[in-house]
Amino acid sequence: MDFETAPAYFWSMPKLFKPELTHLSNGIPVILQHLDGSVAATYWWVRTGSADEASAEAGFAHFLEHMLFKDAAAKETGKASTGKMARAIESLGGDINAYTSFDQTVYHVTCAAHHWERVIDAFGPIAKPQRFLKDDFEREREVILEELRKNEDSPGRQLFQSLFSLTFKKHPYGRPVIGFAKILKSAKLSALEAFYKRNYSAGNMGLVLVGPIEDATGERKKSILRYAEKHFGGKVIPGPKSKGASARGAAAPVNKARPVEPALANTDLPPFKVQPFDVKTPTLSISFRAPDLLNVDTPALDILANILGMGEMGRLYQKLFRDLAIVTDISGGLYVPKDPGMLYFQAETTEVSKIEPAYLEIFRELARLRDEGPTPEELSRCVVNAESDRLYATQSADGMAGRIGFSKFVLGDLDYDQKYLEELRSIDAARVRAIAAEYLDPRRMSGVILVPKDHKNYDARPIAALARRILSRADIVTRKIETKARGAKKTPAGAAAVEFFTLPSGIRVACFERPNSHVLSLHASVLGGLRLEVGSPLDSADRDWGVSSLFASSWTKGTRGSGAIPGKSSLDIASIFEGRAASVDGFSGRNSVGLQMTSLARDWDALSPLFTEILTRPAFPEDEVAHSRRVAEESLRGIEDHSSQLCSKLFLETLFEHHPYGRLTTGSLESLAGLNPEKIRAYHEAWVRPERLVISASGAIHRPSFNAWLKELSDRVSEAAQKASARGKFPKGLPDEPPLKAPRWIERSKGREQVHIIVGGLGTKLDSEDRYAMRILSTLLGGQSGRLFIELREKKSLAYTVAPVSFEGIERGYAGTYIACAPQKRVEAIEGIRSVLERLASQGPTAAEMKRAREFYLGRRAMDLQSDSSIAAHHGLESLYGLPYLDENQLIRKVEEVTAKDVQKACDRYLVEAFMVTSSV
Repeated sequence: MDFETAPAYFWSMPKLFKPELTHLSNGIPVILQHLDGSVAATYWWVRTGSADEASAEAGFAHFLEHMLFKDAAAKETGKASTGKMARAIESLGGDINAYTSFDQTVYHVTCAAHHWERVIDAFGPIAKPQRFLKDDFEREREVILEELRKNEDSPGRQLFQSLFSLTFKKHPYGRPVIGFAKILKSAKLSALEAFYKRNYSAGNMGLVLVGPIEDATGERKKSILRYAEKHFGGKVIPGPKSKGASARGAAAPVNKARPVEPALANTDLPPFKVQPFDVKTPTLSISFRAPDLLNVDTPALDILANILGMGEMGRLYQKLFRDLAIVTDISGGLYVPKDPGMLYFQAETTEVSKIEPAYLEIFRELARLRDEGPTPEELSRCVVNAESDRLYATQSADGMAGRIGFSKFVLGDLDYDQKYLEELRSIDAARVRAIAAEYLDPRRMSGVILVPKDHKNYDARPIAALARRILSRADIVTRKIETKARGAKKTPAGAAAVEFFTLPSGIRVACFERPNSHVLSLHASVLGGLRLEVGSPLDSADRDWGVSSLFASSWTKGTRGSGAIPGKSSLDIASIFEGRAASVDGFSGRNSVGLQMTSLARDWDALSPLFTEILTRPAFPEDEVAHSRRVAEESLRGIEDHSSQLCSKLFLETLFEHHPYGRLTTGSLESLAGLNPEKIRAYHEAWVRPERLVISASGAIHRPSFNAWLKELSDRVSEAAQKASARGKFPKGLPDEPPLKAPRWIERSKGREQVHIIVGGLGTKLDSEDRYAMRILSTLLGGQSGRLFIELREKKSLAYTVAPVSFEGIERGYAGTYIACAPQKRVEAIEGIRSVLERLASQGPTAAEMKRAREFYLGRRAMDLQSDSSIAAHHGLESLYGLPYLDENQLIRKVEEVTAKDVQKACDRYLVEAFMVTSSV
């Protein structure tokens, strides 16, 4: 991109974020950010995380996150918590959650904007100084231990925890945020309360409020601030004032000093850990200790990380995945929280014999960047992506709140984003080379290799020696690390209507204009996917199984030339899109295949013709299909490594004996081996025809340009359809899966920390009369105030995760319940699920439950439809499946028409009376 000629509004990006800083009476900072739309977000930041714990307190910050969701008055009343806060918020259509990291704990609520004040009123008591009930403490301890068991069964979590522990041997970043089972089992309530009182004071707190704050009278802002003051003002634990602070000045933060991790290790070889695990294929990783986010070197190091590991244009992806095909996936990035962090890279390969060759090529690429530096195109792409991230963040209230909160409460500078962008623009190739020479140093390096258990004696010393030989530079003089900070040098969303129309060619179009957006998303879809490739194959069900998955994953990997328009390679396409911080991806599922593009609206003229080329003239090159096949095969082999995925696979196979929904969308190892570009092209010709195609667009649409593009697209699709052979006649519907005649059980023993269970049966169709009753039922059972959560997690501590699962198909889908718990709790968990459902089917839901479920469903829908990409996908697929469009008022009426009796009958019909499948891993 030529920055000298960039559009003027591109440089006005900082105006998108106009946060207003004020303080409550106790000094807590409050940041208000206006955002047009129907959704509001409230983020309560507490600047305390796992890195603020003493060794004997490991896991306390995360434990507190759980405890603060308990009823604030539990200890005073002596009654165990009942999920009062979550129930109140969800009854207003809000969604409450939290996360704990190394440096902060963040509690957040997102809701429909018209309920904002009431949601703050329900959320606010969380900030009141609390004393915890011992019964709640004991129950939540067991829930956290279940969460810990879940983590211990996850290969990815185990790999990264080992990498953090090896990288940070002294600093608390090396400890898991969740803590250790031994410490958690022996923890005392008094010790947790002491940690709470020490850290949860006004000086460690802050609020971020994002939503439609501005109005003509200014009353909305005053109202929001009144509710914030009511709960987060005088009632929280006071903290010491900053020197010279006024009555409403900022309170001083309170945090303990942290150990400093040496940047350079005094060892001959970088440390490598070989970690045996219950996996089929190995995963390899490396890290290099990096400075903190405010360090002068971080912008250049960020660019270095992106050049090596960002997307398909990353050097490591191009070399190891595309050119050499020795890995099935590779990525990397710069992880820098508050204190010095790490540069990391991770790769997956198919067999142990490829580990050392993969490391060799990674080290060579790192050395090549150090010695040769980046190209101008690589530097430009990194800067454009960083700038565009800011625009994409404005697509949701949560995105803006998270970005603003991090800038203020971690970095201490609301203008950080703009300053950082200015520094990125100043980075040149020489600077990246210098940074690579300093930081890609074996003395900063650690590595972890996850291997199958039968390779537990794998020797990693030759890999460490490779790193030392390739990356060591005798001529590099390490500078003293600088730790000083850098920087010295209105149309409301949803108000417009969706416009639907059909072009003369038969293409159906859904168009949703959002003039205030800076983004435009296109979604093209046709009926296809697993359902038709198996239910109505061009060849045979077994041989065509998985073609949609390969179709979607290789769709964007090249185009065929046409007349004066030359064909483009995968590298050409990736370079064009990633160079403009845009994305274009194929997708496939059970019922459809399609193509989606999301970009900044300013790039429409440059990218829309290429979208047309990809949609109408994909090449499906042999080498790209082979790459996609390799990734799909690796995904299939990895299912056995993940208990939840295996449980789902067995459940679907056991439930659907006849319908294609019983199969994996990826295909099988046998079917994938026989799929080739010729077959994929045949499906493209058969499926991507004008009468089958739906185009959906959302964002800052310029109608004259969009209409001209539609005409060109229509001509191209029609021309391609006329030339194609008319293969395939697709039925309007397939037979439903027959009802079960008896219960079915499927079980697999893996000897892991948790048992994963799905109990369920046949569900509804997309056009079923029960559709909304089932959605309200699922909402009533799920969420933090849902019956499953309250009865099985809150009251019995059976599991960390318990939730309803469902899928609405063109034919009957499925409905059921998922739970993961310790193996000794298996029988009690299954009986508990049955008890909850039988009681609901016999007695029905209460009026309060129905109100909560309706509001939560509508609120969740509004949150899900904030971004242009999600809006375009929603209207595109609804139109594709022939579902009637409902405006907001019609949808509300539809939901309100669902009665308690409807939900009771749906529960009995689908989850109690019918025979069930029980899948257990």
